[in-house]
Amino acid sequence: MKIIPRLLLLLTIGCADHKPKADNQTLDFGSFSIVTPNGWTKVKAQGTDSYVGRIAIDNIDTIDFDLGWYSNTLTEREPQIIERSILKDLDVLDTSQFFIVDSRKGIDPDKFKKNNISWDTIDGRKAKIVFPRKPGIGTTGIYIDSLWQGGADVDRFNLYGDNLKPANEKLFLQALKTLKFHKTK
Repeated sequence: MKIIPRLLLLLTIGCADHKPKADNQTLDFGSFSIVTPNGWTKVKAQGTDSYVGRIAIDNIDTIDFDLGWYSNTLTEREPQIIERSILKDLDVLDTSQFFIVDSRKGIDPDKFKKNNISWDTIDGRKAKIVFPRKPGIGTTGIYIDSLWQGGADVDRFNLYGDNLKPANEKLFLQALKTLKFHKTK
């Protein structure tokens, strides 16, 4: 019976309004805002056909965003799995991008992927959340396929970082829940 109070506590925490705490700040990018830990800073970037920018978490980790028609879906490429016996027939010097196995029989390519995917609703929008299977190795971020109509097409949005330190990854995943979108004219 101790499980029920714990579940209620988790639900209460999970459903709590995501307002800035004293040690947090709101970063406003015009089209969207996000609540982050103090010290995270906005960095301007130049985009060709979309609104792009960056957030510096610290002197190593950064998060990039792209709001436009062609925003990256954060879909991980299928792993390249090669049997050791075929390797000698390939004219490849660098095999670091391959997973080399003795036999492909019984191999599930999903086993070799770096990222997990989950779906959530952020600011009333269906959001794809990407996070590493092994902390610190992979992509952490969000992709929203249909943010709003932008001219003749639909604006999409992503905000992501690669190979973030595990502590920053955790803070970033928490911050994603605070995203608010504001369509600008």
